[in-house]
Amino acid sequence: MGYSLRCLLVFAVLTFSAYGAPGPLSAQEGCRISVDTILAAGNDAVVDPQLKRHIAELQSMLRYTSYRLLSSQSLTLSAGKAGMVILPGDRRLKITFKKIHGSRADMALRMTKQERTVFETQIQLLNRGSLFIGGPTYQNGNLIFKITCVD
Repeated sequence: MGYSLRCLLVFAVLTFSAYGAPGPLSAQEGCRISVDTILAAGNDAVVDPQLKRHIAELQSMLRYTSYRLLSSQSLTLSAGKAGMVILPGDRRLKITFKKIHGSRADMALRMTKQERTVFETQIQLLNRGSLFIGGPTYQNGNLIFKITCVD
């Protein structure tokens, strides 16, 4: 199977940003969602300075030595709305912001390649929380996506 779930290294870690403890989200305001695309590889020891605060956490779960930030994209979505981010390798990630309850935001993620769904899941993020999702192989490593929701 070309690109399949078998190729996906799926892991999730909930982390808190430097902004502090989670607070309630406002349904009227929606959610600003950022998607950082990271290339993790084992061919050298280069660590992107923008990723330094996450390296210990990533290295505790993965055996890569190199982490490069390829892109950062942001969307502001209200409940029930969807947005799209472009990913390397002719992939797209559709994020549907479902609802807010308390300090949590429910979202649906759907990754496609050439209009074929290759990954689909539901996630729940705390306000100011991040989720790392392991992705497909790319160039000399694997893609990792850091998804963050900030009110």
